[in-house]
Amino acid sequence: MATVGCLHVNAGMPGDSVRVIANSREGVDPMAAYNSPGNATATEDGAAALELRSFNPFGPHVGSAYRFLEQAREQEPIFFSEPMQSWCVTRYDDIKRIASDWKTFSSSDAFPRPTGLPEIAQRAADFLFDNTIVTVGDPPRHTAVRRIVHHGFKPGTIAAFEPSIRRIITAIADRLPESGGFDLVSEFSSVVPLEVIMHVTGFPPSEHDKLRRWIADETVLFAGSAALGERELIDHGRSFNEAVAYLRELVEIRRADPGDDLISLMINGDPHGHALSVDEIVIQTLGLVSAGWETTGNAITNIVSALLQQPSRWSALARGEVAIEQVIAEGLRFDTSVFGLFRTAKRDVTVGGVTFAEGDRIFLFYASANHDTDYFVAPEEFRLDRANAKQHLSFGHGIHNCIGAPLARLELEIALELLADRYPQLRLEDDGQAPAYKTFSQLKGPTTLRVVA
Repeated sequence: MATVGCLHVNAGMPGDSVRVIANSREGVDPMAAYNSPGNATATEDGAAALELRSFNPFGPHVGSAYRFLEQAREQEPIFFSEPMQSWCVTRYDDIKRIASDWKTFSSSDAFPRPTGLPEIAQRAADFLFDNTIVTVGDPPRHTAVRRIVHHGFKPGTIAAFEPSIRRIITAIADRLPESGGFDLVSEFSSVVPLEVIMHVTGFPPSEHDKLRRWIADETVLFAGSAALGERELIDHGRSFNEAVAYLRELVEIRRADPGDDLISLMINGDPHGHALSVDEIVIQTLGLVSAGWETTGNAITNIVSALLQQPSRWSALARGEVAIEQVIAEGLRFDTSVFGLFRTAKRDVTVGGVTFAEGDRIFLFYASANHDTDYFVAPEEFRLDRANAKQHLSFGHGIHNCIGAPLARLELEIALELLADRYPQLRLEDDGQAPAYKTFSQLKGPTTLRVVA
């Protein structure tokens, strides 16, 4: 899926320090947020008008984000958010235009390089920023890196992984209880994509716990260093440097004894003779795990939650009355696990009647594009028969469209098939509590989802 790490960064305008915004514990059903007032003032006709400049979807407004975005599309499609220190773009056409124009709207400055860190942490941060991650960056280097990484996500390559991925997900499903309640997130949704991406990239299963820590290190050093003290930064720096050393060794092991994993494929380069350096392979491997783990896990949770909000939807899936590809497409449109991504204006430019200055921060709200009424009728409704659901932008657009989309779709298909087959009567556990959302995240997904088999 299209993002790096699990932190949302409010990098501010040029020259500002990086600040991390933590999610609040507020949360409601995504579409119930259409009726949630958020920060509102009364208009002359008595309607609730939200204060768009206060909008913070990564903090107090995570649960009411769709309500803010609906108002923005209708009244101020491009607005400035003070908490995000960013222009927010909410309409489908404007988002596609910006995402298609990498020469004007850069991805390489999405996360400013931190400076002044303790030596060991600075060394780790510099390693991250000196090597091009495929999910961030601009051509020409991005093009060369993406071309090589793309070989690992071609339909034929992913199809070859299908039997082993199915075995992995089946084994995880086998650990779920046959009856009674369980937490879909901790026992299934967050486990499936991590074990799958480890297998596909070539991480030994024994390194499961270390990899979780290394991804956290990467995220902090890439995006959240300003929120931590010296001791914490030193610890993250030391741990991440351990990850780099481990992966450099793993790359050489795969070079001597290649397999069918992505590390081996990246070592081989592309048919045109282009190759990645050892350190570029190291950073791509960590980046792919980071990008493919939480996003896919949140997608599983969000789609299951949306289906179970109306039991007939789950029943239709369990009885095979609706194509699973359609369920996935509408689920990704309805409540995407990635709010959007940042861009930086490289020159003065006007979009949708708003002029951005060179250096301005811009956030493309893919979640809002998926609810644009110019493209989707009654977007707040989850419709299993929506004819154009596949027009969603949950996998992004342009040169940074999600390279791992084929793998994510395969995981979602297998996961939903297994759950629907094993639990045809699955329902939400009504504990009277609103869902809590994950902290420090530009990704959208609840921390738990209690269900009853």
